Amino acid sequence: MSQLARPDAIAKLRGETLFTADISAPGQLHGCVVRSPHAAARILGIDTSKAAASAGVACVLTAADVPEVLLGLFVPDEPLLARDEVRYVGEPVALVAAESYDDARVAAGKVTVEYGHLDPVLTLEQALNPGERPVIEDRPNVTEESRVNRGEVDSAFAVAHEVVSTTVTSQRVHQTYIEPRASLAEMIGGVLTVHTSTQAPFEVRSHLARLFDLPLAQVVVKTPAIGGGFGGKLHLGLAGYAAVLCRYTRRPVRLVATREEELQSPAPRENSAIMLESAVSSDGRVLARRAHLYFDSGAYAYDTLPIAAVGAMQACGPYVAEAVDIASFTYYTNTVPTGSFRAPSAPQMSYAVEKHMNDIAQALDMDPVRLRLTCAMRTNSVGPTGQPIHDDAFLDVLQRGETTLHQWATEGVAVGPDERRGVGLGCAWWTVSPVGGAVSLSMNEDGSVQVHTGATEIGTGAVVTALRSVVADILRIDENIISILAGGTDVGPVDHGSQGSRTLYGVGTATGRATTEMKRLLVEEFARQKEASADDVVLDGGLLAIMGVPAVTASISEVAGALIAASGPLVTSGRFQPEGPAFEEGCVTGWVDAFHEPTFHCQVADVTVNVRTGRVDVRRIRAIHDVGEVVHVAGAVGQVEGGVVQGVGYALFEELVEDGAGRTLNTNLHDYRVPTFADAPGRIEVDLVTGFSTSQAYRGIKGVGEAPIIPTAAAIGSAVRSALGVQPDQLPMTSERLAALADSGR
Repeated sequence: MSQLARPDAIAKLRGETLFTADISAPGQLHGCVVRSPHAAARILGIDTSKAAASAGVACVLTAADVPEVLLGLFVPDEPLLARDEVRYVGEPVALVAAESYDDARVAAGKVTVEYGHLDPVLTLEQALNPGERPVIEDRPNVTEESRVNRGEVDSAFAVAHEVVSTTVTSQRVHQTYIEPRASLAEMIGGVLTVHTSTQAPFEVRSHLARLFDLPLAQVVVKTPAIGGGFGGKLHLGLAGYAAVLCRYTRRPVRLVATREEELQSPAPRENSAIMLESAVSSDGRVLARRAHLYFDSGAYAYDTLPIAAVGAMQACGPYVAEAVDIASFTYYTNTVPTGSFRAPSAPQMSYAVEKHMNDIAQALDMDPVRLRLTCAMRTNSVGPTGQPIHDDAFLDVLQRGETTLHQWATEGVAVGPDERRGVGLGCAWWTVSPVGGAVSLSMNEDGSVQVHTGATEIGTGAVVTALRSVVADILRIDENIISILAGGTDVGPVDHGSQGSRTLYGVGTATGRATTEMKRLLVEEFARQKEASADDVVLDGGLLAIMGVPAVTASISEVAGALIAASGPLVTSGRFQPEGPAFEEGCVTGWVDAFHEPTFHCQVADVTVNVRTGRVDVRRIRAIHDVGEVVHVAGAVGQVEGGVVQGVGYALFEELVEDGAGRTLNTNLHDYRVPTFADAPGRIEVDLVTGFSTSQAYRGIKGVGEAPIIPTAAAIGSAVRSALGVQPDQLPMTSERLAALADSGR
């Protein structure tokens, strides 16, 4: 397990690192987006004449000037610029390019759009109404996307000892990465080259190629340093606007989003409504579960089809339900389109499932942890789609949580006169995106190594640190002579982007394979030189030696130099595509199938609640996470700690607030509050559970990036229930809501 320091840390601390907004091109123009002030309206006309005549303006573009192509990762339903109708407040309707940003902004304010009012569809209740106006013409507002039906559900409900129902609603939250989205487009040698802040440069390349009907080879996407993403930078973003302005003006064009634009643009975590109902036996077994899940897509689909599928898989949590009837829907509304945010749909699903388990325990007069242990997935259990579970990772994780819960609950802690203390836990299971990776590896004549990858470093260290650790571990060399060449579509093989907890899993495994091949070449060459068996060669500390003959050695650089001289450059490659898990295909429709490489998680929260003000103080959280094996300890711990703090914000106060006309009200970081140091738990204890490894990936690693945010709200909710005797059915658990709950319970 490596403890290598981040190679990019010092430059970032000194402010030397260049992000997209720091990059300029000679003769560049500055772009600005004109956005709709209405949630739903027809575009009756656009007058750009005053804007075009404004000082410094190079061009003003509307939908009539851009390709009539619908965009979308999963459903092509979004125009680059609104053409006949606007569908949310903030939707782009025109673009301006000018000599300066100030010129562009002034001109953007002179674009006049005549709108015809339409009644917006803003809520779930409206979207569910069959007579409501469709947000997108010829498309229903509610679409059944994913369903799981397995076992005799109706029979189980007929014989149940208890039937328990739980409904939870959740809010929209923004990824709130530090670096705003930015793009700079230019033509270099006839190739459209776009520098952009994205987690998925190859996805951006595909969108741009489709938008302009170009071969992929005529589009290059470069990713400078990225200041966070959390799923919010998986889409085209500003790249399409910069590119279309560049192609129109034949000059470089840069756009940088303001914070206000960030908070009223796609794609925050979706709001949802979750309805769970379980038939349970007297001893706590879940005989059957029904679930209806609704996820708000906003005006366009973005990622919500797979998000709904993930929600369906989460409807039972890490617990066995003997029969299931799960229906997961997405629905269009005239609001900002939603999309992926770290562990899409999982935090609200975990909260709902864990509250449901607490409700069941209360109905049965049963200890909540005992109930969970009764239902816990374990070896030979099956998931909701019949997916077999192959180990007892969740039992291990849950038992550690139980031990912590009982220890903390019995400790004497002083609290104020208006405070109530509670301790609770929340659990979850998660998946790794089942896409692989590819890298190429080159060794120089001095033995130093370069890793060429299309993977994107978004701040986790998975690329710049962990991949180096993989190479160093196999070749037994100093990590400081290994460099990573990443950051765009022109430096490494195709990659699926930093998402889905798959970067180290997929790209790390490919790196391991490429490095193992490099090692084989070195070992066989040394064995040939020394007339020895390759099986007797050992490699360590930059030296190759013959086992039992310590005097016979050669440095890696000597062997590499000989190989390069004899047969050309020393280059290897590695590819990895994981096999999918088994499941009962006949019980699923839509996007659902199974959780790839499932991981299991439990967090325990110790909180105090002020019953007068509703303020929650999260005293400490213990985060227990099944991670397979660990390549880089500090990186893994950092991922968990960061996820927990994000989870605290989601649980207690983060929320994008809209008015009755679909306008986002809190479009700055004063009104949209994210956790600060003062909001973080007093202590975060990280317990990385190893030993339950995968047989497919390098050294048995699993995903770790997304899971830490999932059970935090659930754990805090259980702790609040312990303190107040009641648990909110709405997220976030704001102080106002908790004060009202406390007052109603007195």
